[in-house]
Amino acid sequence: MVQYICEICQRIFKQKGHLKFHMNRKRPCKKDNIIEALVEKKVQEVLSKTNEGILTVDSKATNIIQKNQIEYLTKTREELIALCKDKAIKGYSGKKKANIIKLLTDYQLKNEIIPNVIPNIQQRYKLISLFSGMGGMDVGFAEQVIVHKNSIKENYIESSFEIPDFVNLKRLPFDVVFQNDILPEAKKIADLNNWSHNYHLKDIRDMLNENYNFPYGDVITGGFPCQDFSHAGKRKGFDSSRGTLYQSYVEVVKRVKPYVFVAENVNGLLTMPGEPINKIIEDFSKVGYEVRYQLIKCEEFGIPQTRWRVIIMGVRLDKRFKLQDNWNIIDENKIRCTIGCYFKHLQEPNISSDPAQQMYSKAARLEKGQGQKEIGLEEFAPTIRAEHHGNIEFRRVINGKNKEITLPQRRLSVREAALIQTFPPNCILTEPNKLNSKAYKPIGNAVPPLLGYLIGKKIDSILSSM
Repeated sequence: MVQYICEICQRIFKQKGHLKFHMNRKRPCKKDNIIEALVEKKVQEVLSKTNEGILTVDSKATNIIQKNQIEYLTKTREELIALCKDKAIKGYSGKKKANIIKLLTDYQLKNEIIPNVIPNIQQRYKLISLFSGMGGMDVGFAEQVIVHKNSIKENYIESSFEIPDFVNLKRLPFDVVFQNDILPEAKKIADLNNWSHNYHLKDIRDMLNENYNFPYGDVITGGFPCQDFSHAGKRKGFDSSRGTLYQSYVEVVKRVKPYVFVAENVNGLLTMPGEPINKIIEDFSKVGYEVRYQLIKCEEFGIPQTRWRVIIMGVRLDKRFKLQDNWNIIDENKIRCTIGCYFKHLQEPNISSDPAQQMYSKAARLEKGQGQKEIGLEEFAPTIRAEHHGNIEFRRVINGKNKEITLPQRRLSVREAALIQTFPPNCILTEPNKLNSKAYKPIGNAVPPLLGYLIGKKIDSILSSM
């Protein structure tokens, strides 16, 4: 039997004259948006679980539904029931034809249309950053991470960078909504690179005392000041006001109630008298989290530096049951890269146009003390510390192991210190026309962005499992 369909509203007529009469009405028909609205509603239900906002439904999806509904209208009730049986759809018994068509349409939306309309929508997470410094952890989570290709497994790489052998990594789905620190030069570097987001240059203890209204965060990160837990420091631990700053971190976690928190600290936390790691775990546990830690040796994860750090993670107890027992263990990107790879593209300070490469400490070499050794290009650099200042390690020494006898003895430049930490090779470290060695301190305090990236990958995996 010949059928005539209105191209505007999709209504079906058995006679051509009926269609002509329909088209010539005083009140013309309008496009039937019911199906499109239905598709839109289903899509937005899925998107409501993300932070992606409104998504415009692909007209192709709507057309598929309309085409199938027209086909359904031409079938008998018995034929529609047969379709339901083929698709294992239940609930058609005793239903009218229109209701059976709705069952078929809902099935198609859920199992065929929606997966194609939004196949790769990635949920995004809000990040609160405490003790942010110049943003090492935050760069890893939320900015463009750029590293030498020998530092990273191929599956993490997005594209090549403009400097030979450096690569852009795939971005992670985090947005920083709050940062804080008390070091002006750290915030200045974050500002210069557009890494600062709602950055408060204020003591977190003062903000808590003033009942600051923190934004919501799915994740809280922070490397609470570590000098008093460090092997290289005075190891005052809980006897220091800085050593108890972690308690402010605990209070922020208690108020915000994120799904996950991450704290980074020195490995001295595991060995100093009084077992501070147990006290820290106990305090975070009291506010509703399962807490675990892992010792990370950075040189085993692509970072060209013998920097050992304790990574403390906590997951909210009401979400814990969805995770495996080893939910906190970072074990990806087991790869090694020596510092020579990161320095290969650099020019000497006297010919470089990069202000950060031009700036290096002129402190004389001493017989004893920290910072008197040469960085071996085929080795891992020692830990870059905030306390270095003038006595940061030497890039080369006279008759040194790097055999660069035609080049002068000098200490590491600001740029070289940042590269050891895996900060992007194009990041801004000094203000224009201001050669400032103060950048050494925030660089030494920072979490290497590549370590932040690997932590972020693990947190993304945890959140995706919830």
